Amino acid sequence: MPPTNSKPEWPYPRITHFPGRIERFSYRTYNWFENRLWPIRPLPFLALVSTATGYQLRNHNLQDIGENLQVLLQPLAISTGVIYTGVFILRHFLKYFYFSYKGFLTENPKKPSYRTIVWGVLRKALLAIAPPQLSSCDRLLPNLPLPRLDDTIKGYVDSMKYFMPEEDYAQLIERSNQFLASEGRTLHRYAWILHKFKENYVTSFWEKYIYYAGRYPLPINSSISQCVMYGDNELTQIYQTARLLYIETISNLALDRQKYLAVGDGLMSTRHYKHLYNGCRVPGKEYDHFQWNPPSPHVVLVHEGTWYKVDTCDHKGRIYSVNELVKITAELMKRDDKATGFMTKIASLTTDRRTEWFENRKKFFLDNKHNRKLLKIIETAQFVISIDGDLKWGSKTTEELSRYMKDMITGDGKNRWFDKTLNYAVERNGRGGATGDHSPVDGAELDHLCENILNIDKQIMRTPSREEQIEAENITEENKKTLKFAEKLDFQNVDGLEAEVERCYENHGKAIKDLHMHSIAFLDFGKGRLKKCGISPDGFVQMAIQWAYFKDQGKFTMTYEPGSVRFYANSRTETLRPVTDASCKFVNAMNDENSTNAERRRLLKEACELHVKRSKDIMLGKGVDRHIFILAVLAKGLGYTSPFLDYYVNQKWLLSTSNIPNMTNSVKEDVSVNSISLGGSFGAVAQDGYGICYRFGGNQAILVHITSYHSSDVTDSDRMGGYMREAFHKLANLFDE
Repeated sequence: MPPTNSKPEWPYPRITHFPGRIERFSYRTYNWFENRLWPIRPLPFLALVSTATGYQLRNHNLQDIGENLQVLLQPLAISTGVIYTGVFILRHFLKYFYFSYKGFLTENPKKPSYRTIVWGVLRKALLAIAPPQLSSCDRLLPNLPLPRLDDTIKGYVDSMKYFMPEEDYAQLIERSNQFLASEGRTLHRYAWILHKFKENYVTSFWEKYIYYAGRYPLPINSSISQCVMYGDNELTQIYQTARLLYIETISNLALDRQKYLAVGDGLMSTRHYKHLYNGCRVPGKEYDHFQWNPPSPHVVLVHEGTWYKVDTCDHKGRIYSVNELVKITAELMKRDDKATGFMTKIASLTTDRRTEWFENRKKFFLDNKHNRKLLKIIETAQFVISIDGDLKWGSKTTEELSRYMKDMITGDGKNRWFDKTLNYAVERNGRGGATGDHSPVDGAELDHLCENILNIDKQIMRTPSREEQIEAENITEENKKTLKFAEKLDFQNVDGLEAEVERCYENHGKAIKDLHMHSIAFLDFGKGRLKKCGISPDGFVQMAIQWAYFKDQGKFTMTYEPGSVRFYANSRTETLRPVTDASCKFVNAMNDENSTNAERRRLLKEACELHVKRSKDIMLGKGVDRHIFILAVLAKGLGYTSPFLDYYVNQKWLLSTSNIPNMTNSVKEDVSVNSISLGGSFGAVAQDGYGICYRFGGNQAILVHITSYHSSDVTDSDRMGGYMREAFHKLANLFDE
């Protein structure tokens, strides 16, 4: 056994060099076979084929083969066909009997069925014999199931009765019955055909029409934030930037090599991980699209509104050390070649509405040879890092935390290229965070990446003293010969560019001012206390949100919470609707002075239990919203008119919530309150609504970030934050008896 004080290992191989074309072709070819042969590895498969072929050639010599190649090809084809047939049968058995089995989700873990026991033994055997890589099992995941039309419509209609007057609800029932009796059946047949011919009948349409069809600006509307730990940062801005460059370059290459640990032991889809690095959302006239690019050796750094290309490896492909990247970053920051005037705001063009950005991108970049080259450098970069900000977060007050989280969503109009999936930001005090575009990936992928960074940066890598960090910035004559320093991206002025940049910058400034962020670092308790109470932590927060919203608005409203359907191929999310009969009864009891704590406690438990059950139903593909969404897309494409679907698509999510999952359990958040991760945030999706993002900081904290808009007359994030704090205490106190 290793000693107890052994150093933790990186979550993926610590790659030391950037691959050349031949090497990259080699490992990608191996992974191509790995993903089509697992649980048989490519090399054992090749060995079996070679052995079987050799056995058939036992009566032949090399001369026979040399004179007639057919002597070799026929046995080789037979061996390959026979052995792959066995692999094919094994993989189909796993797909339809192992990966398709979901009974473990609904059974009592203390009293599993015999089938679940057998499934668990098979799982342990597979993990022991052939531990999967990131995407080894992705092609074995079952197709997303298509729910029964009647179940979907009934589920939706039932979920709407809490928000509507009786006469409106009666009209909705009538519309739903008409839909089921007429166009609904026809549209469902088309959905059934899609379901049979596509592994996931939702995802491609969801991405196109929900994300890429949107003409709204990306910041606030599509951007989400990820942030670091609560405690003080011990690294300087330069050293933290260099360390981030180093860690993420290795992470990028490890992901390309498929060396991330398989998510959920291979039971969950990893299809979208490839979009984390290198790629870029490209604006279109009507629809955007995502441009995937192979791993790039360079990153783009932004300092004082000036954009630089920074290589993270030398001309031989050797990845620079942290100290070498410190020198490269320090040299960049000390330059006197900074951009001036409107050129410092050129990134604000990416904050514009998408059609306008499409036109400006063509006019100012694609039609200009010099700017087109610089645009390609940005769009193919691994990611972007801003080293501008000085938010001065020190005393950890709500005001400072709110200001910091808001900046992670919006930037300042100069220091984010919002088309990129990842925009990191390192403040002057060394604190870091990230702005991510939600369209190519979901929060789970970004959370996974963020946890890896925190694990390596804060728990695995050594933290040098302040003096060592500053000493590393010194550049010697030898460094000037061996290091490739940053290349400034000096954009050319084009007629009309200044006016458009200033317009975009001004509009984004207005959007920043309008966004109202209220961040809560609730340190009184975390999920540990809630588990002792015997209730679901996520259910607890959702019920707290429901009560807080009712106190804030005096009514219930449609509430969005993303649920995971990643047990199915190429899946993203489904909508979990937290408002139920049980949740409403609980909220009403909390507002009823005559209700006892025992009654409230019982109703809270029932609401949380139902919430857990509905979450599992979502995991089993029993949601309603994606199904209706597809029916609405088909109706529009086929020219059907449907009052029921028209009503559905025009409803607004006034309360949008999200629970950030723990993907790796690698960050030891219970060691100290300073070790908890701040989590992420997103903008409210409705003008008069709230966006609430939350996570549990281990057993000792709940992190909540609430957004709304100052321009709304009915919402106030600070007010809602006050109700949330009150709800946490009062709901937990129900169990003190």
